Amino acid sequence: MSSQAGFSLLEMLVSTTILLIVFAMVGTAFLHSRKISLCRRLEVDTLQNARIAIDEMTRTFRAIGFHRDKKNGQVALIEAAPFQIIFNADLSDSYDVLPPAIPLTFLYDAGSYVTPLQHYTSGAEMYRWTLDTNEDGLVDRHDVKDNAEERLTPNPDDMVLNRECYGVSDTGMALGVDEQIVTGLLGPYDAEDQRSYVTPMFQYWLRDHTLGLHLLGDGDGNGKLEGDELYFDSITGLSVLKTVERIDITVTAAAPRKDPFDHLDYYRVSLTSSVFLRNMR
Repeated sequence: MSSQAGFSLLEMLVSTTILLIVFAMVGTAFLHSRKISLCRRLEVDTLQNARIAIDEMTRTFRAIGFHRDKKNGQVALIEAAPFQIIFNADLSDSYDVLPPAIPLTFLYDAGSYVTPLQHYTSGAEMYRWTLDTNEDGLVDRHDVKDNAEERLTPNPDDMVLNRECYGVSDTGMALGVDEQIVTGLLGPYDAEDQRSYVTPMFQYWLRDHTLGLHLLGDGDGNGKLEGDELYFDSITGLSVLKTVERIDITVTAAAPRKDPFDHLDYYRVSLTSSVFLRNMR
C-alpha cells in the first residue's frame, strides 16, 4: 500500500486555529505590557511634578521673613490662604524692595491689590505663590485650562503653579517676574466649577496663649481640615499672621491622561512637607 504525504483539511484548520490563539495571546500580552509601561510613565511623571513643586516651595518658605526691614515694619507674611501665600524675603540679589504705593498683586478672593506702605531698605522682595493664573484674585474654574501649558494635556482639571516676584531691578525699574513652576496640579475647583475637596496647598498652624498650637480653619479642633473646613478664609491681619509657626505644604498632582486600563480615572498623587518659620520675629 502507498501512503500520501501532506496535511488533511482538518489538520490544516486545527493548526491555523492554534496559531491564531498563539498570536492572540502574544498580542494581548504585548498590549498589556504597553499599558503597564504607560501607567508607570504616568505615575513617574505625576510624582515628578509633585516633587518639583514641593521641593521649590519648601526651599523658599524656609526663608519667609529673611532679611526684611523690621525697623520700618516690613512684615514677614502678607497673606495666608488655602491655595495662595504672599510673603517678604530676601532671596535674590537681582531685585530690591519696591517703592511705596505701587499696586502689586491680588489678595486671595478679595479683588484688591497688595501695595507697599513705605520704602523699605533691607532688600527683601515680595513673593506670591498661587494657582491664580488669570490674575483676578480668585482660584476657581477660570484658572483651569486658561494657558497654553494646561491646554496641552487631555486632563480637564490641570492647573499651573505660579511663583511671582516683585521688586526693583538693578537699573531701578519696578518689575514683576512671573514663573510657571509646574503644571498638572489640582486646585479647589474643577473645570465644571465643582468643589474638588482636595487638601489645601497651604495649611497654617498658629500659636497663641489661649489655644496653643492650632490649625487655621479647624472648626472642630480635631487637628485636620475636613469638608467645608478645606475652604477656609484667607487671613491678612498682622496680629494673626505673626502667630503662624508652621506651614504644611500639600501638593496634589494628577496625570495628564486617563488610566490606560479603565479609561475613567486620572492617576493622582499627594506629597506633603512641613516648614517651621524661623524669621517671624
